[in-house]
Amino acid sequence: MRKLFILSFLLVTGCATKSREPAMVVPAGALELSQALQQGAAPTLAQLRAQSSVQGFEGLNGKDPAASLPQSLKAEKTVQVSSKEKNQQQQYLKKFRNWSLAKKTSRGHQLLADFECSKAVESQALGFSLELDFPATEASAVSQNLHEKILSCPAVSKNESLFRLAVFSIQKGECPKAEEYLNMFPASSDRGVNDRLAYLHSLCSSSKEASNRNPWGGYGILLEDANKSEHIRPQWYLSTSSGSEDWDRLLVSFIELNEKGKAETVKYLASKLNYEKFRSLPLPFQTSMLVMMSFSGADLSVFQTLHRYLADHPEMLSPSVAGLLFPVRYWKEIVENSKSADPVLVKALIRQESAFNPSARSRAKASGLMQLIYPTARIFGVKQPKQLLSPGANIHAGSEFLARLINEFGSVELALAAYNAGPGIVRQWQKRYPTNNIDLFVEMIPYTETREYVRLVTRNYKVYQSILTKPQVLGDLNY
Repeated sequence: MRKLFILSFLLVTGCATKSREPAMVVPAGALELSQALQQGAAPTLAQLRAQSSVQGFEGLNGKDPAASLPQSLKAEKTVQVSSKEKNQQQQYLKKFRNWSLAKKTSRGHQLLADFECSKAVESQALGFSLELDFPATEASAVSQNLHEKILSCPAVSKNESLFRLAVFSIQKGECPKAEEYLNMFPASSDRGVNDRLAYLHSLCSSSKEASNRNPWGGYGILLEDANKSEHIRPQWYLSTSSGSEDWDRLLVSFIELNEKGKAETVKYLASKLNYEKFRSLPLPFQTSMLVMMSFSGADLSVFQTLHRYLADHPEMLSPSVAGLLFPVRYWKEIVENSKSADPVLVKALIRQESAFNPSARSRAKASGLMQLIYPTARIFGVKQPKQLLSPGANIHAGSEFLARLINEFGSVELALAAYNAGPGIVRQWQKRYPTNNIDLFVEMIPYTETREYVRLVTRNYKVYQSILTKPQVLGDLNY
């Protein structure tokens, strides 16, 4: 099954774009990532154990396994530092949240009448807030004018204003104006920004080609490679040597814990590691650690680490990496319990909602694989809140809820937006924006979190469509 998965994934991704750096050289006899994933946990654990010459850490079966690790391996306690501009913007958005349209437009006219760049952050925040009042003509006009004014301010981040202005223009059928805004973007090494630019350009043309895209980004997956002739197939391999005895011993500990069936301990320890230091280790050693985490179900740590690496090194994309980024776990349970919804879509949503952690809980009191709150789940047969932690019950209720949303809104994208932001707010958006062009509608979503959520679940869906066969399940696909 793993071999079929790798071969099928080749059909959708092809090969990675050629790097300006040499491809990874695989030493003779080294264990390749594709082989490790195809053969499964037991043989891989045995091979890595045979290659290692250090001992694992003792005391990992205690009440707090992380207490037995050296401080050098643990994440440092840091305070999230946001920019002054971002903090100010959040404060303004909170302030405007309960303002009426009349009050917001009145303040907008005041800012426009005697515009000063010292008020740029407030103006930008008000421009965003007014999107919640579209399609009111005055709200649209004031929002656009505020973003226009911001473009003249040198010390303020203007990227999101340019994006919004371009989207507003496309929505009004003014593509030449949209292209003007998009062409004002400064050169950037951020592939996410460049992919979004290329995608918005494509809404005004027939070309979806982009250079140096990130094929597994929310926008990059919607584009095509501009340089199709230059391809290689990078190989990833596993190593037990990091150059640091502490990290080498941690790998051995992960091997031993996997052998003993202590997956929860590996997941717990994975959540405590210093990933800034981890990312400085040799890539083959990182790969071994990521494979150990994946075998244990520590998917969130694996996803975050690999997505960050591949965003900077898309030339290292390979079919085998998909085995770590898009695991097939819980597929059997999904097919068995998704009677009304597309199981592949359910799979894509679960990856985004919980990273396949059946015990996941959110601050909003959502639980389980599909992150449901109990009042919603109760409608679909969940009798007690603790049942939300049962994969089967959670998937059944979540897939029924998703199917109901798709039936109500008539669109997967609208249903996903409703799953994230709530059906009521999406009904309001339907009244504000035309839905005949669903891609443009998604770009008009005023909630950044929801807009990105829809894009990423759509990304997951496209990948899983190439990996999974539905609805028949052949054997046990869980790790």
